[in-house]
Amino acid sequence: TVTADAYLAPRVTAYLRRLADRIRERGLPAPLVMQSSGGVAEIDLAAAQPARLVLSGPAGGVIGATYVAARSGFGDLLTFDMGGTSTDVAAVVGGAVQTTTESVLAGIPIKLPAVDVHSVSAGGGSVAWADEGGALRVGPRSAGADPGPAAYGLGGDEPAVTDADLLLGYLPDGATLGGQVVLSAD
Repeated sequence: TVTADAYLAPRVTAYLRRLADRIRERGLPAPLVMQSSGGVAEIDLAAAQPARLVLSGPAGGVIGATYVAARSGFGDLLTFDMGGTSTDVAAVVGGAVQTTTESVLAGIPIKLPAVDVHSVSAGGGSVAWADEGGALRVGPRSAGADPGPAAYGLGGDEPAVTDADLLLGYLPDGATLGGQVVLSAD
């Protein structure tokens, strides 16, 4: 955990301090920063202990899904969050987000409370390929956002998960992503 803090501190601390200064200059209230635990911290604490933030994105997805599920009358769920390079899955049992203090990020143990998210390096932009034995593999290499999967029509020519989803009918031909990218089976 100390290693993660030392590695992250220079950039994260500088970024959060600049953000706090700009927000203060505009007369806005100080922001709260999402933590890996699913809670929030004041910006000064977040800047001083950046290891508490390393899994904040996936944690935020689980917290949001838990909130929506509870409003819909569901307490038991499995969250699924696929991004461009990874897919994150977490269980919520009886309305309670499951947590751990045994996270590992890039081989570095993080001994702080975190939402118990399981990640695989396969997202919508993950490139499919055949290994030496001919077995299908996916990721960890990604087509990225630009040029992205071939279906984006931006010059990408490698088969990605999004391309497979489109050709299998899981995504509709002509679907618009983010109001900017139109998927094309061509």
